[in-house]
Order: sequence, then C-alpha cells, then structure tokens
Amino acid sequence: MTEQPSAPEHNEVLRRKIMGHLVSRSIAAVCALGVPDHLAAGPVTVAGLAEAAGTHEGALRRFLRVLAGEGIVEEKAPDTFGLTPLGELLRTDVPGSLGHLAELMSGEAYTVWGDAEHSLRTGRAAFPHVFGEPYFSWLAARPEAAERFDRGQAGLVELRLLPLLGLDWRTVTSVVDVGGGNGALLARLLTDHPNLQGTVFDQPHVVAAAPKVLAEAGVTARSTVTGGDFFDKVPAGADVYVLSQILHDWDDDDAVRILKRCREAVPSHGRLLLVEQVLPNDAGAGAAALLDLHMLVLLGGQERTLAHWEQLLDRGGFRLGPRADGPRSSVLEASPV
Repeated sequence: MTEQPSAPEHNEVLRRKIMGHLVSRSIAAVCALGVPDHLAAGPVTVAGLAEAAGTHEGALRRFLRVLAGEGIVEEKAPDTFGLTPLGELLRTDVPGSLGHLAELMSGEAYTVWGDAEHSLRTGRAAFPHVFGEPYFSWLAARPEAAERFDRGQAGLVELRLLPLLGLDWRTVTSVVDVGGGNGALLARLLTDHPNLQGTVFDQPHVVAAAPKVLAEAGVTARSTVTGGDFFDKVPAGADVYVLSQILHDWDDDDAVRILKRCREAVPSHGRLLLVEQVLPNDAGAGAAALLDLHMLVLLGGQERTLAHWEQLLDRGGFRLGPRADGPRSSVLEASPV
C-alpha cells in the first residue's frame, strides 16, 4: 500500500521549522546594521531606513518582509515599516534587550551547530571538535569575542534577575557572585539593596571589565572585584553566594567540583542561590529543551530537572530548599549540610 503524503499544512509547518535558521540569521543581520535602533522613533520608509542603516534598499525590503512574517516588524503603510512589541526587544537601548543575543548567536555559537552531529554521536561538546579548544579557552584568547559574549549575557540579566530581586535581602549584608562576569548582576543587586556589600568573582581576564560596570552603577564603594578560578577556590565568609547560569555550562562532575568549592567558602549560616532553568519532566520542554541542547553542543553542559538539581546539590554538600520561579529562570535556594 502506497503511503499518502502528509497534509499540506503539515508540510508547511515542518518546512518552516527546517528553515528556522534563516529567520535567526535574518534577525542577526538587521541587528548588526542597527535597523531596530533606527526604527526606535517610529515607522520609517524602506528608502529612508536603508539610507540610515547603510543597507541595499531592495535587499532590506526583502529582509523586512521575512521579519514581518515573524511578527518582528509590521508594514504600517505601503513600503513603511515599524517595530512590533516583539521587535522592540531588539533595540539596544531597552531594558532586557535581546539584540546582543542575536549578535552572539550569529557567531561561533551558530557555526558550532554545523557539526551538531558530533554531539549527537558522542554526547560531548562539538565546540572543541570544530574550533580546536573548549569555548571558554577560545574566548579567553579573543577579547572581541569575549566582549560580544558579555554583551549577549548582559541583555538576559534583567529577566534572569526578577526572581532573585524578589527575595528578602533585608537580613543579608554580604554577597558573592561566583562566575559573575563583568559585574552586571552584582551591580543591579547592590543598586536595589543599599544594605549589601558584594564581590564579583571570575577569571581575571573576565572581571577586568567589572570595575567600569560597578562604577557606572555607583556601587564601587560597596563592591570588590576578585579574580580567580572557581574550580580551585572561592572567596570565603559571605552570607549569600550566587551562581547565576553557571552550573548549566558544565557536566555533572565539573558542576559538583564547583559546588564543593562553594561549600568550602559558605559559612554555616550562609546560603547558596542557584539561578538556573528548571527543565520540565515532560518531553515537550520548549525553550528550556532548546537551551539544554545548546549547552550540550557548545559546552558539554546541560539543563536539569528539579530532581537532578537536588541530586547535584547533595553531592556538592548542600540541601535543596525553597524555589522561586521567574519568566527567564528560577532561583533554587540551598543551605550547607
């Protein structure tokens, strides 16, 4: 018996999914030329937008046609386009901007997916296979790529911080942001909570950008910048330790090593706060499942279910406590055993 072809609508849905990388690259291209920022004041004709952004008018029209189909721009009048609420998030001047994430995902983080089959076959990161060394080592030798990485992460801080900022910080006096990058998260915490003193801790070449970020936030007097390696030692004695989107970069054994270094640093009264995705138990996990795959291909890391997080914390010397959920991530509170 000859199999019947799938319904046309199924064919169209699957075709769009297969070609989804073209949408991602289209978004990255218009962001690279500043098109969303040129639309910040309102709709602009294609001709005017092409002149402002330095693009080819005909090509821009075709890119905008695709983005209109994705709900990112809207044709407000003939040949005149404006941003939708979705597209507004691509402007670089709005809180929680995802424009820099589009830039980040169009570079090496995109290229590595060309050999995703390596991760599927081996269960290991594809990045060393493609680029010859692990991602973070590769970044350390390339300041421009590292700066792009920091910009991409900074845009995610706003949503990531919501459940963290919602916690009760009134009795806390000191906090260490472990793997805190350029200090953006710590700067926001200290700004919102004047009672806090804080330390941003990361590799020396990474935290080199933190003093400027902390100074711009006006919290230099209440902050410390410390370089080091969280696989070796973590600054000791603070009330609260934050690991924000750190452990998902690593496999279980390396994540436990980081947790053990934190356990050595956390006093008996202290707390550890993990800011992470909690992977649903069902197969249809949506964006969390996509991020889980990206962590595998890029770094060999993974997202984890609540039960998995509990097991990991137990191995690292912590007991899982309350959980606070937000739109971008959850905060898992843990206390030392």
